[in-house]
Amino acid sequence: MAQVLSNYPASLPTPPTTPTKMAVHKPKSGPQGFLGNLSAAQEAKLRALWAIAYKFVEICEADDSFKDAVTLEEKFVPPAMKPGAAQRKKANKGSSATRQEHPTLVKELLSLLPTDERSMDKLVSAALDALDYWTPYMFRITLLHTVKQEHPDELALRFLRQSNWDVILACKSMGKTIYWRTMEAAIDDDILRLGEGGAAEDEKNGQGHARTLGAEFMKLLRSGKGFLHGNDRQNRPITYVRVRLHKPGEDSPESMERYIIYLLEMARLSLRFPVETGTIFLDMSHFRLKNFDLAPLKFILKCAEQYYPECIGLIIIHKAPFGTKALWGLIRHWVNANIANKVKFTKSRKDLFKYIDPSQVLKEHGGLDDYKYEYEEPIMDENFKMQNTITRNYLLLERQMLVEQFEDVTKEWVMNAQGTDRAAEVSGRRNQICAELTANFWELDPYVRARSLYDRRGCLSGSGNLQYHPPKSERRHRDSTATRPRSMSSSSGARSSIMARSAIGYSSSSGMSSAGARSSISGAGSAGTTGTLTTCSILGSPVKEDHYGEMEQIDASILGDNSSYYSD
Repeated sequence: MAQVLSNYPASLPTPPTTPTKMAVHKPKSGPQGFLGNLSAAQEAKLRALWAIAYKFVEICEADDSFKDAVTLEEKFVPPAMKPGAAQRKKANKGSSATRQEHPTLVKELLSLLPTDERSMDKLVSAALDALDYWTPYMFRITLLHTVKQEHPDELALRFLRQSNWDVILACKSMGKTIYWRTMEAAIDDDILRLGEGGAAEDEKNGQGHARTLGAEFMKLLRSGKGFLHGNDRQNRPITYVRVRLHKPGEDSPESMERYIIYLLEMARLSLRFPVETGTIFLDMSHFRLKNFDLAPLKFILKCAEQYYPECIGLIIIHKAPFGTKALWGLIRHWVNANIANKVKFTKSRKDLFKYIDPSQVLKEHGGLDDYKYEYEEPIMDENFKMQNTITRNYLLLERQMLVEQFEDVTKEWVMNAQGTDRAAEVSGRRNQICAELTANFWELDPYVRARSLYDRRGCLSGSGNLQYHPPKSERRHRDSTATRPRSMSSSSGARSSIMARSAIGYSSSSGMSSAGARSSISGAGSAGTTGTLTTCSILGSPVKEDHYGEMEQIDASILGDNSSYYSD
């Protein structure tokens, strides 16, 4: 990657080469199974998960089929998720696609898996079946895109705890989640990148389905049906859900699910090490039968169990009406015991104060916090940094270099025996790189994620600090007649998945497609370069289609020509 930096002409700003330093993640006191508190057996499982992942990528990338992958489906749809996968597996007598394509993985897996399983054939079969839910491209975007401000081990440990430390099951669950985030929900590429500003633009200027989705999303935000505020006694951020404000059928299921995902992602961004989980506060005061709706509740529980495992530490159901506990006795069978055991019912202030300090409890619930939810509309030019593609691409290059460093040091960490001085030294270097990845995330964040209410209120600062009661700052008043940058527009309405947008979002020669996905850079076939330079919205930066994640020979003049910096 050092060769990449030498390609920039002197006229452009110097790309960042030394990431901003942040505090290194250090061990903490608390329950075992979390970062910094792993038993020898748990650390062995974590090491095995990383070892399997990197060995899988190494073998796949050595195969010719890896170089031949061109389309999004070939790159990001794993064998188990392709149409007809079940029928093909049955025709092959249960043999996984990964076993057929990469038979050498069998011996490699046997040497990497720490297990007491006596049947090696059964073990290898389960492992190869789990890898059917992965592609090497998916693994690359896990560190580049899915990991946010957290240590990468935090993400891996969530799935290990969820699977009761079954490495194979954790690998399978993680693959399903990455696929869902990337190809189905399009969280980073759509929900977070367009955000509140994109929804407001669609509400005002969108057409058809996009206008409807934008209007419904903004109505949900303004309603105060759900919001993030304060911490519980374990310093976990609290997400309030006011059930009384919900009216079944008022919003489409798609809008409701987008809204729930958005709230979960905001809660995830509010997590700060060593806190790794959040609290959901279901406010059922003044609940009426007309507010009852199982669909959103089932989706929240599904997300908590499958897509955001081990992210919820406590679920408070406050002032539930008569009969709710009996209903919960039926609903709890939809989720695993781990989530069900986190549900606590409270009736009074005394009950509530067991879990939340009075200073953090809202006055409407008998506490001392006088906060009242009031939505602040998107500011006209709050997302102007998203148009500064030069800085964004520099930060993405920095992130890729850090990811490559993390890969190298993780392989070294896996190869060194546990408990040795050498392993401790390697682990320290690895944690330092992870701290630099966190610093890079907060620098990159305003260039790839639209600003939210919590950014406008100053709760989420650029350094990653969290303040629910920030000092009031003077806000710049914008001319109400000014035009929002069109990069936030998305009038096509094709939002449900990246696949639905690929035909129009990844090959246009304009700066932005009508779907809001970043498109190809014009003039990519200039002399002196090989391959085709396109901008994959999953990375958000120019890459060669030859190899995902390997940014080589980037033409800096193209970057400059395609970049615009919106300012006053």
